[in-house]
Parts: sequence; structure tokens; C-alpha cells
Amino acid sequence: MPSKKKTVAKKKPAAKKKTSTSMKPVTTMKPAAKKTAGKKPAAKKTTSSSAPAPARKGDMIVIDSSKVGSPAREGEVLEVIQGQISVSYRVQWPDGHQSLIAPGLGSARVVPASARQRPTLS
Repeated sequence: MPSKKKTVAKKKPAAKKKTSTSMKPVTTMKPAAKKTAGKKPAAKKTTSSSAPAPARKGDMIVIDSSKVGSPAREGEVLEVIQGQISVSYRVQWPDGHQSLIAPGLGSARVVPASARQRPTLS
């Protein structure tokens, strides 16, 4: 049997695309102008809303219990110690002992001395 040769079709070169000289240039969008008419700058607050007001000497600090049904701990602030990062308090508890605490956000609340009722001595 005679051997058959495979014929390979030659590819034609791709036709060049015609470029028209009447193409529109690409336009870029300008940023919108800021509207400032009629608006006043907001006043800066002296204290942030997330940070509680620090306690003062004589205030009561209340620490809620982590266990359900247990009473909260209440103590009187004897001293305020300002650190570089946080504030610590020397607190005297009702049973007489003292401790140094640095409560985190939301773990303690402060009752000002002017707002709490003091027991009357009779």
C-alpha cells in the first residue's frame, strides 16, 4: 500500500484592523465639587461618648457581678491614680478592706458623691 501524506492547510495571515481617524477622545470625569454652603463645622466634644467620666474621691464605684443573681459590689473611691494609659482607683469596700482596681470599659459605673444618699447619723 502506498503511504498517504497528510496535507496541512496553511493559515492565512490575519487581516489588519482598520483604524479610523475620526475616533472620539476618551473623556475623564471630574470629581464632584464639595458643597459647603450653609453648613457649619461641628463643635468638638470635650469628652468622648465611649469613655466614662472618671471617678473622684468620695464617689461610689459599682461593679456588677458576673454571676446571675449575685449582688453588685459597691465601694467608696479613696484615691484616683492617673497612669499613662489608664486610670486606677483605690477603693474601700463595705467590709473594710481596700483594693486597687483599674476597671475596663463597661465593667464599672460611678455614682457621684452628690447624687448618692448618705446615711444619716442620729
